[in-house]
Amino acid sequence: MSFTNTIIRKKLMSFAGLVWFAYIVFHLLSLLNFHFGKDVFNNFYTWLNELAVYHLMVLILMVTLVFHVFTAVSRQISNNKSKGIGNINTYPKTIPRVVAWSGASALLAFIVFHFVQMQLLNKTDLYQQMLDIFAQPILLIIYTLGALTLSVHLHHSLSNILQTLGISSKQYHLLVMLIVFGLFIGFISILVSIIYA
Repeated sequence: MSFTNTIIRKKLMSFAGLVWFAYIVFHLLSLLNFHFGKDVFNNFYTWLNELAVYHLMVLILMVTLVFHVFTAVSRQISNNKSKGIGNINTYPKTIPRVVAWSGASALLAFIVFHFVQMQLLNKTDLYQQMLDIFAQPILLIIYTLGALTLSVHLHHSLSNILQTLGISSKQYHLLVMLIVFGLFIGFISILVSIIYA
């Protein structure tokens, strides 16, 4: 079977999505150290940034993100050509395609923005850097919308991944909802903690 096979590409796209899902869970657990104070937070990120595999992890995330986005876009273009514009169904079922793709594009823009911003920070005191960042209302809004956009995308994508792996997404719908809600609350708890710090 060739790499261009739709089923293979969809499974590889799901695998790339799972890599990012695992990273998002890890990223949230890392950020939750903020609740334990400045020393714990800074010490954890100093340790993380000095790991021998840190740059390899960043490279894997970049490659899987590019692959995930490229595959999603190419599959959509291919679907448009094969079905014809007039036969395109809404995607997801209850959301117009333009809204779904606008959300995915906004999430990609947020990920790129967040990555670039983090590279520009002074790594010696990330705790204070976070306080300074979220003291700015516009950045607080951007990150809140980023967490919301991520949650919407995860709700849709986790269900798709389950289907791709041959698991009934309906059976695990509540679990998916709880996971997505838990991640959203976790990220928002950090923002709320910073506001009232």
